[in-house]
Amino acid sequence: MKPLAIAIPLLALVSCDKAKDIAEKATATVKDQIATQTGRTSASKMDPELQKLVDQTPEGVVFRKDLPFPRSLEVRVTRRREMSGRFYQESAIEKRSDTVKGTQIEIHKLERAGDQVRHTLEQSSFSIPTPDKPDVQQASANPLEQVAPSSRPVTFRKTGGTWKSDDRDGFRAAVLSKQLSPVFDELLVENGLAPRPLWFAKRRIKIGDELTLTGESLPILLAGRAKGSFKLKLESLDAAAGHPCGVFAVTGDYSRKQFPDFEGNLIDEDVSIQSGKIWLSLIHPLVLREELETVQTFKSGGHGNPATRGQGTVKVSFNLDWKPVAR
Repeated sequence: MKPLAIAIPLLALVSCDKAKDIAEKATATVKDQIATQTGRTSASKMDPELQKLVDQTPEGVVFRKDLPFPRSLEVRVTRRREMSGRFYQESAIEKRSDTVKGTQIEIHKLERAGDQVRHTLEQSSFSIPTPDKPDVQQASANPLEQVAPSSRPVTFRKTGGTWKSDDRDGFRAAVLSKQLSPVFDELLVENGLAPRPLWFAKRRIKIGDELTLTGESLPILLAGRAKGSFKLKLESLDAAAGHPCGVFAVTGDYSRKQFPDFEGNLIDEDVSIQSGKIWLSLIHPLVLREELETVQTFKSGGHGNPATRGQGTVKVSFNLDWKPVAR
C-alpha cells in the first residue's frame, strides 16, 4: 500500500510503539476532558464496547485499520435522494424527457458469511410534493425507472476468485451474475461488506484539522474508477447507530465511470459536493454515513437496462446500519 497523500500540517509523528502505549493508558477521565474541551464529542451515544476500541488521546484520534475485519456481517443500507432536475430516458421503444422533483428511497439488506453474500431489496419508493402542500410528500411512480426493481433475494458465492449467483435464484440472478461478477468487489466496499482498500496513516488527527484527498488517496471515500479532489475538516467525534466515528465537513468534485448497483446498472457520474458531512469509522476502514448537498450529471443503464441521463441538484443521504454477526 502506498503512503497516503494528506495535504495538512499534521501533528508530530509518534512512534507506533509509543502511540500504542499512550492509547492503552488513556483513561475514561482523559476522554471526558477531551469532550469537555471540544464540546463536540458525543461519547454517550457510542456503544460502550465499541468505544473501548477507540484510540484517542489528548493528541487526537487514530482512524484504525489494524483490527480484524469481520467475516460475518448484517448490513442495512438506506439511500435517500431528493432530486430536482431534467432527466432523459431511452429504450428500444421510446425516448422520454421529464422534469423531475421528488424523493427516491432505497433500503437494501445485505448479509455476508465469508464467501457468501445475500442481497434483498427491502424498499424502493418514489414520492413527490403534494400540489397544495409542498412540504408533504405523496407516493408516485418513479419517473427514472422503466422496469421496477425486484425484491426477490439473490445469493452470490465466491468460487475460484469470482463472485457468481446461486443457480437456484433463477434467470434474473444468472443475468446479474454475469453483469456484476467483474465489479462485485466494488459493491462490497461501497456497502460496508469489505474494508476500504486505503485508509488513513497512523497519525493522530485533532478536531479542526483539515485534509485534502486526491489521486491515490481517493479510495478512502470512493470505490471504483474515480478522479477528483475532496477537502475535509474534522468537526467532531460522534456515533452512527452507536458506532464511533469522526465527523468531517466535506466539499469537492469527482467523476466516476461504470460504477455498479445491485440491479446491474452501470453508472457514469460527475458530482460537485457543495457542502456536507461524512461519518468515518474510528475502528474499521468504513464510511458509515453521508449527508451531502450536490449538483450531479449522470448516465446509467447498459447490459440491456434502459438508459437514463440526468442533471440537477441532489440532496444525498446514505446510512449503513453495520453489525458483525457471531458464528
